[in-house]
Amino acid sequence: MEQIDWGPLKSTIDELALQLALILIIPLVISLVLKFLLVRLVRLPNKAANFLTAAVGLFLFYKVFEIMFT
Repeated sequence: MEQIDWGPLKSTIDELALQLALILIIPLVISLVLKFLLVRLVRLPNKAANFLTAAVGLFLFYKVFEIMFT
């Protein structure tokens, strides 16, 4: 069997990996920072902070996806 040459696809694969990392990392980091601020500084109950963090995280996922692919 011959080895598959992935060389021509390397730039495309790298670009897709970078896009995936940006789509996942940006909203997650912002959501974690928001959760920390809500619990520590604002002193919201943990359940309320979790709900707000999840809502903001989903909104950020949508916005990042919209910005990158439109």
